[in-house]
Amino acid sequence: MTQQTVPLRILRVVASVAETGGITKSAKALHQSASSITRAVQSAESALGIPLFDRGARGMAPTAAGAMLTLRIGRAMHVLRDAADGLQLRGAPASVATLPRLVNDSLLAALSARAAHATESAAADALGLSQPALHQALRRLEHLAKVQLFERTRVGTRLNESGRWLLLHAQQALDEIRIGHEELARWRGLGGRNVAIGSLPMTGDVLVPRTVALTLESQPDICLTIKGGTYESLIAMLRSAEIDFLVGPLRGAALAGDLVEEELFVDRFVAVVRSGHPLMRGRQQPSLVRMAGYPWIGPLPGTPAQQAFDQLFAQAGLAAPWVSMQVNSTAVLRSLLLAGNHIALVSPLQVHADVAAGLLAHASEPLPGTERSIGITQRRGALASSACEQVLAALRQAVQETAAPASL
Repeated sequence: MTQQTVPLRILRVVASVAETGGITKSAKALHQSASSITRAVQSAESALGIPLFDRGARGMAPTAAGAMLTLRIGRAMHVLRDAADGLQLRGAPASVATLPRLVNDSLLAALSARAAHATESAAADALGLSQPALHQALRRLEHLAKVQLFERTRVGTRLNESGRWLLLHAQQALDEIRIGHEELARWRGLGGRNVAIGSLPMTGDVLVPRTVALTLESQPDICLTIKGGTYESLIAMLRSAEIDFLVGPLRGAALAGDLVEEELFVDRFVAVVRSGHPLMRGRQQPSLVRMAGYPWIGPLPGTPAQQAFDQLFAQAGLAAPWVSMQVNSTAVLRSLLLAGNHIALVSPLQVHADVAAGLLAHASEPLPGTERSIGITQRRGALASSACEQVLAALRQAVQETAAPASL
């Protein structure tokens, strides 16, 4: 049995009844008839398969399930009100304040699909709509937004600044609604809870795989999605609710104000080479002076790893070595190290499996001065789902098991 979803227009009624405490007050607040409010609540409870309200002589009080769903609806509406406020700052008239009350999830989904595809036809196919139907939905959304959301360029039509602003908030609002439905499904014993993890390269060899294993051991109903990329690309996914959190090096004072961080442990880099590298022929580990004579694979510019790389040689009074390439992908880094005599400065966790297999080797101990904080990045004000909280707990356990130097 699968969980049905309830349209946003009905969810708004459910939230109103919970807030006002009864059908009559909600009907007055929403300018609808009492019978339409009653039908909306009944249809929501029927679709969700769980009572949302306790009925009594003094009115209607939300059940625990109803309170949880109302919380998520309220958060979605708050996001949409923020969207309307931002559109007004971008030139929309004050009447844009009606957008949260009038927009529906179909219009929000149409915007999200159009942003994800190069043409309206492709977006319509993704939603199972005709191209004219999608076009009409987008025009309806522009009418509610009171400003243009698209601009024409030499390569086609794309979202303008207002469109991107609304898209960001639409995706966050839809995510709140998704979580609400998934939480109710869990209460009914139905599966389908989803968590998406953003994984920076140093976490992919040990931390994230162990987190996945621990999660699925205790919560087999959770479906996990792992997305990799650069810090910038993953932060964009975090803001648009495509991932629930990001795990990797933290930015500290350079962190954007709409994000929050939690430190899990402090990591230090090691120099890594292929097994059989000329540097490894002696009995002692090579000095930094000797290593500086070989070509290096460097981290991407502007990253904590780049800062650590520069500081390492500067503090030793050495000129920075020749960096012939800069790499973000662990798989590419591994292949390049195995193919020649390059050296890379990486986290021990990033190459743990290859070192254990004898393919790569540490050319140094963890190097002083290369410390960086590793942890979790989330949206400020985000309220994690129960599934996400369980994955985060598994991640913290994985850190305790794997991040200590003795375990490496």
